[in-house]
Amino acid sequence: MSLRAKDQSLVSIFPDFPRAKRILKVNSSRENYDRSIWVRSLQGLANRKEPHVWVHCAGEAEDHWFSFVTEKYGIPQCGELSELEFLKEYAGLCRGYIVYDNKDVIQTQNIAITLCGLEACLPVSPEEERFAAEAGLEKIDDLRGKFADDREASFWAVENLWPRCNRRMIANLCIHRPTWYASTHDLEDYIVCNRIFCIDLPRTRAFKWSRDLYRKMMETAEAPGVMFNWHCVWEQEKEYVYEAAREGFFVLCSVETPNLTFHGAVGDPEKSYAGTQPLPPKEKCAADPNKVYVCFYNSDGDATWAMASLHSLNWLNPNRGSFKFGWGFLPLMCRIMPDMMEYYHDTKRPDDCFWGPSSGAGYTYSWAWPDDLAVKYLSDSRALLDQSGQNGCNMVNWFLQDCWREKPDAAAVAREQEILGTENCPGLVCGLGGSPYAISYPKGRVPKLHSVHIANVGADNIGDIIRFSKECPTRPAFMFLFAQISTGIFKQIESELPRLKDHPEIEILSMDEFFVTLQDAVERGLVGDELYEKTEAMAETWLKVPAAHRLPLYVSLAEEMCDAVADEPENRLRRFSESGYTDLVSREIESVAKDRKRFTECFKMRSGAFMDQEADIIFYSLFTVAWGIVRSGIEALGVYANDRRQCIDDFERLCGGFTDTGAMREIFDRWDAWEELGSPSVEESSRLCGAVLDSARKLNDALGDDSEFHKWPPKSI
Repeated sequence: MSLRAKDQSLVSIFPDFPRAKRILKVNSSRENYDRSIWVRSLQGLANRKEPHVWVHCAGEAEDHWFSFVTEKYGIPQCGELSELEFLKEYAGLCRGYIVYDNKDVIQTQNIAITLCGLEACLPVSPEEERFAAEAGLEKIDDLRGKFADDREASFWAVENLWPRCNRRMIANLCIHRPTWYASTHDLEDYIVCNRIFCIDLPRTRAFKWSRDLYRKMMETAEAPGVMFNWHCVWEQEKEYVYEAAREGFFVLCSVETPNLTFHGAVGDPEKSYAGTQPLPPKEKCAADPNKVYVCFYNSDGDATWAMASLHSLNWLNPNRGSFKFGWGFLPLMCRIMPDMMEYYHDTKRPDDCFWGPSSGAGYTYSWAWPDDLAVKYLSDSRALLDQSGQNGCNMVNWFLQDCWREKPDAAAVAREQEILGTENCPGLVCGLGGSPYAISYPKGRVPKLHSVHIANVGADNIGDIIRFSKECPTRPAFMFLFAQISTGIFKQIESELPRLKDHPEIEILSMDEFFVTLQDAVERGLVGDELYEKTEAMAETWLKVPAAHRLPLYVSLAEEMCDAVADEPENRLRRFSESGYTDLVSREIESVAKDRKRFTECFKMRSGAFMDQEADIIFYSLFTVAWGIVRSGIEALGVYANDRRQCIDDFERLCGGFTDTGAMREIFDRWDAWEELGSPSVEESSRLCGAVLDSARKLNDALGDDSEFHKWPPKSI
């Protein structure tokens, strides 16, 4: 359990920067990881006392922000340098340099970045060392050969560096090059400037040693706090966020977020936008008993990268405002990027509805927070939502060890409704990746709705809405849809809207209008505890057909798993490491394992597993596949699958006539007992793999469909 900070307000986590009075532009690129590391680290040292260095990588979003901060705030440009000119001119800020190992023990990269913040020693790779030397810097240390492997380096860093660092901020920088997770190096300026501990510790059962080290480290962290950057390629997003939440830390996904030490110094962090988006009058939001109400919401707003990328450039669409559309904005932008918050408010159009992102102040799962911190987190989130001019909020609650979709925690939801549901809050949402079978909470202080669907670029989104309105006879019907945060999503939906002219019963509302109308429907008894009447047509679309199409894929995947577990020891761990089992933890099989090559090479360049992890990695993979087969079996029979324990009970009850369910129960029970008993041996898992394959084949024979699969419902949760 983490320690408690003296000041437990969320805004106290973040430093106050003096206002920027000039801007020095350093032209750079993202092509060379190791060059970016020292350039951004040097920027952090330079901006500690006076934020003035802007490292610029040309691109539409970054060009936009450079022009905005210089023109809007009248900040004069005092020069323009190349990377090497910058090093020579600012080398005096460094005590020297440290060489890290970027080939064999890449955790030393994070050690060197941390030491830069603590001791002003520039972190350089062997290939970049000569530039530091040419700038007149002295070599302070060379970390090559200091550690046997990344595990040893991790333990050393936690023991020797963590106690000297900021206890309320941690940065996870993935070290498994050349995967995408390890390729983003835009945050070093903020890490160095604020003396943040930098490490890569996957928090998954497949990496028990790393998860346990993280938990030990967090015993001396001071909550509430924040995890910066993003997770390791060896873990899944929701594992990363959960492990932080249980310690009273939230996440800011801050990949591809350059110049935070400059953005934090521009604009007014105290400026309030409260009241800029008044709720629509209730008398104008009377629910029509014959209508289907729809709202769209685009949000990775908990992520600083989404703010910096102008929501994947969708904000720059010239037709923005042509229809009602919801946008999620990080409430903490007010504190850490006040210039961006001001820009979005300045350029907001009447049909843009601002709505808080997941989950409040940052990305977290409030159900998992320590009880003594959860109320304060939610209360501070409400204050930040008000300051940022957002009425409602997206509050997600995941726990992948137990639930495929949202964790149905009624007590946590009631706490959110009570604290966030002020008179200016019309409702809450959740459930990125929709399902009409997921639990919603239309009653309570304010409604909380799970998304029914997710709109994607290239999909027939309006067609899906029309189809659902026919499958579901409930009226009035309320359809909340996430709009996937990808370039072109606004244009995609806009291009489809003319089809609604033939369907006057379907009406698009803003997020605020939607929830005020829903409140009216609840008050008048038009909506009960269940949002949608479940019909056979709905079950076919959402459960039976997708599950039947997934069963043949699971047969192929189980065959691959059996082949891999029977391989020679030197090949076995590599095959499980390189295949896509990690992605299968939270993505449907058709998007991970549609063909063998795609699946087996999903993480082809991923490294870092040790032989003593083999049993954990194999069992983690085995359970993931088994749970997918169990879900597919029961959903092919029309029963919604979410809670793990309910799934195995339903599987025994419904599928026992098609296959022996004993092996699946054994796997699920062992997953339950994992903390106490650990993973089965490789030999035991091999036996269970064979039983899983046998079950998959029998279920597929009875329930499967190997015809063309059109990826409905959405491919990800």
